[in-house]
Amino acid sequence: MHPVAVFDIITFLASLAALIVLLKGWKRALEPKAKLVFTGLLVFTMCYGFSLFVEWTWQTKVLDRIEDIIGALVPMWWAFVIYAFLAGIAEEELREREARFQELFDEAPVGYHELDTEGRIMRVNRTELDMLGYTAEEMLGKPVWEFSVDKEKSRDTVADKLAGDIPPGRVFERTLRRKDGNTLPVLVGVRLLRDKAGRISGIRSAIQNITERKRAEESLAEERSLLRTLIDNMPDNIFVKDIESRFVVANIAVAHFMGATTPDELLGKTDFDFYPQELAARYYADDQKVIQSGQPLVSREEPAVDAAGSRKWYSTTKVPLRDSRGKIVGLVGISRDITARKLAEEDSERLMQTLALKNEELESVLYVTSHDLRAPLVNIQGFSHELSRSCDLICSALRDKVPAADVGEKVRTALNKDVPEALGFIMTSAKRMDSLLSGLLRLSRLGQAAVNIEPLDMNAMLTDVTKSMEYQVKEAGATVDIESLPPCLGDASQINQVFSNILDNALKYLDESRPGVIRIYAKVEDGQSIYCVEDNGAGIAPEHQSKIFEIFHRLEPDKKSGEGLGLTIVRHILDRHNGKVWAESELGKGSKFFVSLPSV
Repeated sequence: MHPVAVFDIITFLASLAALIVLLKGWKRALEPKAKLVFTGLLVFTMCYGFSLFVEWTWQTKVLDRIEDIIGALVPMWWAFVIYAFLAGIAEEELREREARFQELFDEAPVGYHELDTEGRIMRVNRTELDMLGYTAEEMLGKPVWEFSVDKEKSRDTVADKLAGDIPPGRVFERTLRRKDGNTLPVLVGVRLLRDKAGRISGIRSAIQNITERKRAEESLAEERSLLRTLIDNMPDNIFVKDIESRFVVANIAVAHFMGATTPDELLGKTDFDFYPQELAARYYADDQKVIQSGQPLVSREEPAVDAAGSRKWYSTTKVPLRDSRGKIVGLVGISRDITARKLAEEDSERLMQTLALKNEELESVLYVTSHDLRAPLVNIQGFSHELSRSCDLICSALRDKVPAADVGEKVRTALNKDVPEALGFIMTSAKRMDSLLSGLLRLSRLGQAAVNIEPLDMNAMLTDVTKSMEYQVKEAGATVDIESLPPCLGDASQINQVFSNILDNALKYLDESRPGVIRIYAKVEDGQSIYCVEDNGAGIAPEHQSKIFEIFHRLEPDKKSGEGLGLTIVRHILDRHNGKVWAESELGKGSKFFVSLPSV
C-alpha cells in the first residue's frame, strides 16, 4: 500500500473517531453554531481523507474533481472553525464577566438602580430590593419617585439630573418609603449614562443606607442637647475659644455677664469686644500662653467688669483644646464668680487692719494712761499733801485761838503762798487730765461714726476749708494757693476734718522769720487721688517724723497750744477710707503732707 494512502486512511479514521466523540458529547457547553461548525469540519476532513485513500489505493482519477473541491473547502472551513472557536471563547468570557458583574451588582453592599430618560427603573440590584422590601417586578418600569417620601422633590431632582443641571459627584440625602410603610434614610450618588453619541441615556444611582448614621447623629444631637442644657444651667462662665481667642462656644452665664442676650451673640468675637482694653489684653495674653505652651492655667484669680460696669472677681481655669491628632486648636475655660469671697476677704483684711489700729490706739491709750495721766495725777497727789499740811497748820493756829497779830510766819506763808500755789497746781493738773480724757473720748466717738462714701468735689471743699480758717490765715500772715484738684471718694464731713487739721497744723508751725506760703495740689495715680499740702514752715526734725501721727504727740508742747490729736484723727479717718497719710519734711525748709484717697 502506498505510504500516502496509509496517511489518508489515518486521517479518515481520526476524523471519524473525532466525529463519534463529538456526537457522544453533544451536550457539552458549546454554542450550537460551534457544534455544527465542528461537525462539518470533521465530515469534510473524513470525506477528503477517504477520497485520497481511494485515489492512492486503486490508482484511479475518478474522485479527482471531488477531491479538488473538498481540498479547496477544507482550509476555508478550518479558518471558519478557528474563528468560531475564538468567538465562542470570547462569548464565554463575556458571559462569565456579565455573570460576575451581575453577581457583584446584586451582592454589592449598597443599592443600585438604573433609570431611563423618563425616570423609570430599568434595573435594580438585590441589595436595594432587600432595603425596601420589594420584588424586582414591583419596582421595574415604575418611576423612581414613587418610592420616595417627598415625591415632588425626587421628581424635580431626576429632571435636573437628566437635564445635566446637577454637577457630577453630587450626593443627595433622601428618605425612601419601604413596602412595609416604614421610612429609610439614604444617601444617593448619581452618575449619568450616555449613548455612543454622548447623549444622556439614563441615570445610574447608588443608594447607601444611613439609618445607623442617622441614629448616631440623633444620639449625638441628644447628647449635645443634654450637654448644652447642662452647660447653660451651670452658674459658672464656660467657654471655648479658637487659636485666635475668638469665642466658638459660650454658655448663658457668659452671655449675660458680657451683656449679650444669647450665647450666639458672642461667637466669632473676642474679649476686646466686651472688656476694657487693659483687661482684654491681659486675658488675651493668658489665652495665647495656654495655646502656645500647651500648659493649663489653673484657678487664676483675676478682676473683671460685667455689662453693668460692676467690678467682679473670678477664679479662672483654662486648658488647651486638642483635636484627634493632638494638635492644639484652642482652649476651654471655666470662670467661677468669687466676688463674695473676695469681698469677705477684703472685709476680713480691713477688720484685721482696724483691729491692728485699735491695738495701736489701745497701746497709746495705755501709754497715756500710765504716763501722761500719771504726771498730773502725781502733781495733784503731791500738792494735795502740801495743801493738807498747810490746812493743818492753819487749823492748829485757829484752834489755839492765836491772835492775828501773833500769827507766825509759817501760817502767813501757808495762807499767802503755799495754799494758793498748791491749789493752782492741782487745778492745772486737773485741767490737763480733763483735756486728755476728752481727747480719748473724741477718738472713741470718731471710731463709731458712720462713713457715707460719695464722690467729693475737692476744689469746692478746700475752698470752704480755707474760708472757714480765713482769720487764722490772716493772723499768721500767710497765703494759701489751691490748684485744680481731682475728685475722690469719701465722707464729706470727715474728709473736711482731715484737711482742716492738716491746714491748721501748717499754720501753727509756720516760720515766723518769713511770710508763710501754703500750696495745695494733687495728682491721680493707680486709681488714687493723691493730695499734697505743702508749707514753707519750720519743718520737722527727723527724730520726730515717725511720731507725729501718734496720739497726744506734740512737737513744741510748751510753745504751741493743742492736745496732740489733730494728725492722729487724720490718720484714723483715712484708715477708715482705705486711704493713707504720710509726711516729708526738712527742718527749717517746710513740710509736705500727702493724703491718698480712692479716685472716682
